Amino acid sequence: MIMHVAEAGEQRGRVVLHITSGHPSDVAMEAAIRIAQAFHSEIESLFVEDLQLYDMASYPFAREISYTGARSRVLSRDAIERDLRLAAQALRRRVEALALAANVPLRGARIVRDDPLQALAKACAEDGPWNVVALADVLAPGQGARLCELFASVSGYTGLMLVGPKARRTRGPVIAVIESPDHLQPMLRAAERMAGVTSGEVMLMLLSDSPSNGNWLDEQVRLALGDHAKVRLLHYQIDHGAPAALAEVIRRLQAGFLIGHFGGILVPAHGDLRDLVAALECPLFLMR
Repeated sequence: MIMHVAEAGEQRGRVVLHITSGHPSDVAMEAAIRIAQAFHSEIESLFVEDLQLYDMASYPFAREISYTGARSRVLSRDAIERDLRLAAQALRRRVEALALAANVPLRGARIVRDDPLQALAKACAEDGPWNVVALADVLAPGQGARLCELFASVSGYTGLMLVGPKARRTRGPVIAVIESPDHLQPMLRAAERMAGVTSGEVMLMLLSDSPSNGNWLDEQVRLALGDHAKVRLLHYQIDHGAPAALAEVIRRLQAGFLIGHFGGILVPAHGDLRDLVAALECPLFLMR
């Protein structure tokens, strides 16, 4: 996990800001900078020109339609290349300005033409010693399969940050969702680091699927915390098939960051993320 390598003082890692469109989320870009600040890492933007767009342009019937539907034009490779390069240059300047303002080292900006996941996999495999992937584009509620595919096909990174369509802030309480005592210390350290750059309160949400598991988790966490006075404990038991209620609780807490573990109750490895992503108003920082 990123917390271990950062605490061990290894060579500086990086945040890879993965951009696949000309309209990334402002909140996602700000969150990527916050993570780089918290872990004293560099940031690098990776703008991917999706090969599928160029493939579609080879069909004579392909047309590009505006958001309003009022205008359309023939989809051509030259137009796609021109528009994407202009968008990439503008986004590079935005990232440079954000990094400069936050005093975050900027490793550079890559522009590649590839499948988005393959481009990300190559970037994470080439550099290190550790990477955090920040998805600059909004993850729509129905794109849970995309997230699962990313975790399955891309290695070489220790954490993943994403935002949903309602993301609006990075300041506020930093909530770490604890589902196992084994995750407590590394996730608490990550939450404290994030709170250090967002000026937020650290909260631990103990998430369980039954009263007995909840009681056991509470005992283990309190024992491990000892006299740790700066942490607020929250408890939540989720019933099967009721992720919407949990998503609403998290929304009402007005968190600045939500930290969780991929493959558990909060973010199941092959489950439906629709309710969580739809309600989330802050970045979600997932640990592997």
